[in-house]
Amino acid sequence: MTPEISIIVPILNEEEQLSCLLTDLLRQQDVDFEVILSDGGSIDNSAAVCADYARFCGYPLSIHASAKGRGRQLNAGIAKARSRWLLLLHVDSRFQDEFALRRGLNMMKDFGSNLVAGRFPLHFRRVADPGPQAGYYYYEWKARLPRAECIHGDQGFLMSRETFQRVGHFRENLPVMEDTDFAERLRRIGRWVLLPSEISTSARRFETEGLWQRQLLNAMIMCFRSIGWEAFFDDAISAYRQQGSGEVLRLRPFFRQIKRSMKRLPFRQRLGIWYHSGSYVRGHAWQLAFALDAKRAFRKGLPAGAGKMSWVKLFEPLYNLLTNNLPGRLAATLLLWLWFYTAWLALSLTERSARPTTRNFD
Repeated sequence: MTPEISIIVPILNEEEQLSCLLTDLLRQQDVDFEVILSDGGSIDNSAAVCADYARFCGYPLSIHASAKGRGRQLNAGIAKARSRWLLLLHVDSRFQDEFALRRGLNMMKDFGSNLVAGRFPLHFRRVADPGPQAGYYYYEWKARLPRAECIHGDQGFLMSRETFQRVGHFRENLPVMEDTDFAERLRRIGRWVLLPSEISTSARRFETEGLWQRQLLNAMIMCFRSIGWEAFFDDAISAYRQQGSGEVLRLRPFFRQIKRSMKRLPFRQRLGIWYHSGSYVRGHAWQLAFALDAKRAFRKGLPAGAGKMSWVKLFEPLYNLLTNNLPGRLAATLLLWLWFYTAWLALSLTERSARPTTRNFD
């Protein structure tokens, strides 16, 4: 029997999270689905976990080898899917609602369009400090917005195979943000809808690396992906590999890599990158007003997404009128340049002060 939904999950050395996900999916009611694990070369016990669960889980479960890289793994997993409906999940995704898949599929079928895709409202699962925090609240609400670059893969992507084919495969030359790239391509030609049930994702990376540090790096990645400066990603991978596991993310190596990459470019090309980056930042300045709206709603104890975007509605029209032009983009470019070198100096001073000193007592 052909399942109603094919769930595709890219994995790489995630045996613990994999066990939790496969157990969590057992709770889903009133829906037939298969789970396809696209393995990018795990050297842990992921294959053994899959084999153990396949014997008793009650839904079709398979694991397939793929070249490493989330884009490649997603494309390879989708190629193995049997259903018309595709659900792309992260291995740390969880559902509290046992009818989440049923409700989501029913909503998608009601649209009847081949260019509509759904994603779930996002909630961060935290261990270190599980209480309400304004920073996480901000990003949970932002993930509910249908705006540019607010939709990411940790929300789960539910779509028909026809929609996927119209948008095109996930880009395999992007080491990160392949999900955001796909979401933006779909948003330009179709429509994203918010599904009824909530999905939760682990905040382990934010708790380990630091929320603002990780989000700042993500912002730089999205900026350079958007303007097409793909050379940055090769250097960023090198900088990220120097990051030790289980420690706060060090941003200075990424700033240093940007400076070095810029120096290798002709002067006019460097100016172009700064200008396009400034224009990108100018277009996302609405988030400053959105932060005020999120802060007010958080203090009122409203659920994420339930508040009013009063500051955004007041700020955005006037701001765009004043800045959506050449002088405005040039001003944004100058401010971005000043911010970058100020931040670089601050990070350098912080790193030096945190460096342990050694004394010679001989």
